[in-house]
Amino acid sequence: MDLRNVRYFIAVAENGSITEASQALRISQPPLSMAMAKLEKELGVTLFDRKPRGIELTAAGEYLHHAGRRLLAEERRISDTLKAMGQGLAGELHLGCEPMCLWRIGSTKISEFLSIYRNVTLDLTDANPKVQLDRLADGTLDLAIMPIVAEEPLQPINGVHFDIRVVDELPLTLIAPRSWGLSETAPVDVATLTDATWILPARIPGVRILWRIWADKFSSSGANPTEVIQVPTVMTAAQLVGAGVGVSLSSLEMARLHPDVAQIPVVGGWPNVPIAIVTRREGVVTPVAERFAALFSGDQTPV
Repeated sequence: MDLRNVRYFIAVAENGSITEASQALRISQPPLSMAMAKLEKELGVTLFDRKPRGIELTAAGEYLHHAGRRLLAEERRISDTLKAMGQGLAGELHLGCEPMCLWRIGSTKISEFLSIYRNVTLDLTDANPKVQLDRLADGTLDLAIMPIVAEEPLQPINGVHFDIRVVDELPLTLIAPRSWGLSETAPVDVATLTDATWILPARIPGVRILWRIWADKFSSSGANPTEVIQVPTVMTAAQLVGAGVGVSLSSLEMARLHPDVAQIPVVGGWPNVPIAIVTRREGVVTPVAERFAALFSGDQTPV
């Protein structure tokens, strides 16, 4: 069914005659009459009876009049939505953000973005980098924000390669139970914590961010920790530290969330971890995702 002919029919129905409808549509009468005949033949019904002084809608015509108005309204709605999506003004943003990055920079950017684009729906995955890379590879996520290690490039997943753009840095700190009474001003040597229980997110091949930094630190000190508990996330690690189970490595922002956790300076400090926006190489990036990514480079133009 040609929507243009439906539009013509509604004009005929609302003007009461083909002659007046042709004037309202600014087309000549013969093409309009031919369009109505074609629509009736296509649908297999008579839509109106032709009277000396206009037309009278049949039952089928009455139905098409009401249903056609809804159909055209929906067509306009779809068209407007797609145009808005094409301009990055509406649609969905499927975003992954590792928890430390979410507290460091992600939540602020998300708030800023949604305050500009009020018609965008956010689907947020605050999971570890491996989960995010898997979802980027299968197209579930548009982009992801995660910590990376320059010495360990992101490996392809199922043939999908990734591009990264560093947008910030993540300061790290050693966290310990406040109940232990360790000094929060005098730096400690990590070698003195060899016998402490360390709590770290589970080692994930290809994205060993905290494990790599932690292992390098102990390697340079010549010490070797005796006990390590692996947990699902950095948030779990911080909760266990606050409960007095052991020590861990965390971001400054996440450490501040836990009143039972103390930030302990270490000799030589910790290197800052790059935070990157990660996308599929040669993958389709939606206009909405492009606008969100633009916030990190300062070239966002509010609409």
